[in-house]
Amino acid sequence: MKPQLTLQAPLELPHQEISNYLNQLWISEEEDSSGANTFTLMVWQPAWLEQCLVQNGLINGPITGILSPEIIKVAKKFIINKGLPHTTSINSGELLDLLKENLLIKDHEDLRGQFFESSISTLNPRRLITLAPTLNKASEIKTFVSAYCPLSENNITQTICGDLVVVRGDSNSIYEKGLNIIDELTIKDLPTWLWWNGSLDEAQEIFNFFTDHGIRLIIDTAIGSPKRCLKILDQSIRSNKAINDLNWVRLKSWRESLAMIFDPPTRRPILDHISDIDIDIAEGNFLQALFLISWISDKLEWEFSKIENYGELIKIEFERNNGEKISTGINSVPLGNQGIHSGQVIGLRLISKISEVQKNNTCVILGCESVECMRLEAGGMADMQLIEQVVPNAFSSSESDVSKLLGSSRGNTSPLFENSIKVAVKIFNSINN
Repeated sequence: MKPQLTLQAPLELPHQEISNYLNQLWISEEEDSSGANTFTLMVWQPAWLEQCLVQNGLINGPITGILSPEIIKVAKKFIINKGLPHTTSINSGELLDLLKENLLIKDHEDLRGQFFESSISTLNPRRLITLAPTLNKASEIKTFVSAYCPLSENNITQTICGDLVVVRGDSNSIYEKGLNIIDELTIKDLPTWLWWNGSLDEAQEIFNFFTDHGIRLIIDTAIGSPKRCLKILDQSIRSNKAINDLNWVRLKSWRESLAMIFDPPTRRPILDHISDIDIDIAEGNFLQALFLISWISDKLEWEFSKIENYGELIKIEFERNNGEKISTGINSVPLGNQGIHSGQVIGLRLISKISEVQKNNTCVILGCESVECMRLEAGGMADMQLIEQVVPNAFSSSESDVSKLLGSSRGNTSPLFENSIKVAVKIFNSINN
């Protein structure tokens, strides 16, 4: 972790004074000591779960906006104690609704936006602006400002500094007053990103403000209704606005593992005879699996044919150029220990029928653990040539995933993701047709 020197404690200022204060902050006799010339990162940081747990006395403050192991542990225990299904996501509306019952709003120390997670601080943001909505619906806007400098181990290296601004208040106050403050604080000559660190179903007027201003977006389609998430993705690529999705980023190890299996030239013919693909997901949002299927179909130039929704099982049919059918399915599997992110892929089975002789055909199985691989072997798959691989499924924080996106300096949507979005939207829109 890169050490940081906080130049001052967070200072509460009237929002009318912030711009002038920040301009004065970086005035120096030495021209090289001005703030970093990098980027601005805005963060929608509701931290509703943490706020609810603190207000209920289930965990101690302060409120930080970081999803700590303690928050995860206490939330899962609350789910069990209240008789909710074990598969309930810690980001679910059902959980938050229960936590909000008979909630007594008290003042607690709130540190949201007042420090960086190390993976982001190493990128030296010039300005980080945090929108911190509160549970208290009668909370007026408060604004805070501070500055930081990462400490260099090499004294010769120029110190690169930045500033932090926090806009705190209830959602209505942020919409009515806070957005104007944000607009004033945007550094026009630097790229600006918005990390929407919450459900895409909430505060839609605030979210639309940023999309209307063409700011580069980082979202998480694991949080929010599939319809709303896909609508945002579709609108972004149609209007040529950069958008990144943490749900897509988490698919990287699955896409890489699958690509590596077919990297040897001797295995390429298997791709021309794929007949079935089954994807298992943890119960919840199915978009990650839909993205994976869409990516595969786009790379192999399959044409979407039809979709059938059976609740826990979604069947999607494609067609090759030669008219052959490919059957794919998304299967929700109940897990005893639900993961952090809803609907994450836990297993994939791909069958390629190149011959009428069973042993000449191929079954590829990927699983997040060996138990999942063994489960997918059922049904006579062992009679085929079997290729198995356990996909690394190490947990990484959302902050770490965001830092990877920011570090790539990608100012547009990933072409692979864009093509997958187009297929996914086409498939989803056919569900209700």
